[in-house]
Amino acid sequence: MMLRAAPWIAWMLSACIAVLPAITRASAFDFWYAHGGIYAQTIDELCAGFNQAHPQDHVRCLPQGTYEQTLRKAVAAYRAGRQPAVVEIYDVGTADMMRSGAIYPVDALMQDTGHASDDTDYLDSIRRFYAMENGHLLSQPFSASTLVLYANRRKLAAAGVTRLPQTWEDFDQALQALKTHGENCPAVADYTPWKMLEQINAVQGAPIASAANGHDGLQARYVFAHGIHRRYMHDVARWHAQGLLLPAILTHANDQTLAFADGECAMVIDATGAYAIVAKAGIVDTEIGSLPVYADTTRYGNTIGGSSLWVFKGQDPSVYPAVARFLAYLREPKQQLLFATRTGYLPLTHAAEKALASMPTTTAPDAIRVGLASMELPGNTYNAGVRLGFVALFRLIWQEEVQRALGGKESMDVALDHVQARGNQLLERFEATYRAAKPMDNAP
Repeated sequence: MMLRAAPWIAWMLSACIAVLPAITRASAFDFWYAHGGIYAQTIDELCAGFNQAHPQDHVRCLPQGTYEQTLRKAVAAYRAGRQPAVVEIYDVGTADMMRSGAIYPVDALMQDTGHASDDTDYLDSIRRFYAMENGHLLSQPFSASTLVLYANRRKLAAAGVTRLPQTWEDFDQALQALKTHGENCPAVADYTPWKMLEQINAVQGAPIASAANGHDGLQARYVFAHGIHRRYMHDVARWHAQGLLLPAILTHANDQTLAFADGECAMVIDATGAYAIVAKAGIVDTEIGSLPVYADTTRYGNTIGGSSLWVFKGQDPSVYPAVARFLAYLREPKQQLLFATRTGYLPLTHAAEKALASMPTTTAPDAIRVGLASMELPGNTYNAGVRLGFVALFRLIWQEEVQRALGGKESMDVALDHVQARGNQLLERFEATYRAAKPMDNAP
């Protein structure tokens, strides 16, 4: 009996073995992300949690380097037909991705796979940045950060500064007091446009570009060279010349976050996502406040930085239900709060924000609470961030010209005029590239 049954059993086992790899391949997919350190560790933990909770699926979470490196690799992979199913793209790549014709819109994916998706649950500032004119999201927000003021409480108190600066005038006085007290690094900065242009103009409600900073179409042109940005950059140039705002490259750490975290510098304007590094160092008695504004102006809500998750076309159709389950898993409040409390990135939805509010203050980082409060202030047309083409190249131009001004090779006014003119040349190229593009095809 056993001998007669053996061939039948052997046939069944061979059939199962033949089928199982196909099932595994169909439900396994790659997710490329752009983080290292504690951020990568937390993402890997989220991926492991998904794989454990969904044994029929398997996501391979693969770090690809910086945001810019990840974007370049994703573009090259798509052209070669070897793209991942999901890729993390930073905020400034949004305009390029949405017009690429290479993506399967998240809204369509979730609908096609039977997943209910309430986009209105996302925090307003996040929806305003990523949503289309019809309110739908082409990608799923993932890591959201905004700018806050970090201060070393002990250093400020020793210099006679009794409260965190609320205005740039207060910030100036605090810098002067710290310098007089003997601080070699009253504040540190990496001199990047995300902090010194995009965020500053957002909280001041000032335009960076026409067409609602690019949200209203391809015809946007930069208009920032005059007004609040020029005023702020004149202050930056003065603080730089007086040794009040040190470039990060002149600190021992060669990094603005680390220079604050190790106690070398008394203040830094940095992302909420920097909290993970500051907290891990555990050296500085840190106080966190909102980004300052000018005393004679209105404060608007902060805009966001960070990234969202894009789904590429070209995968086996059987992969997409697993991708949808993965995105739904990441959106759960529990997973959002795990990522937020470990890293300093912000919760994305009202449900997650409500869950955060019920947590002990010792568990939820101050950077998150301050960042959320800053983002929930009233907004206007220009505080939703930029949705412009070739922003990565524009940022390089801004840094080049501003460094020339700080080095005395040209005035700050001339530098900003040059940045605006060169930036508009980029926008003209971007418009010409996508003007004749067909409407996006939602099919995978």
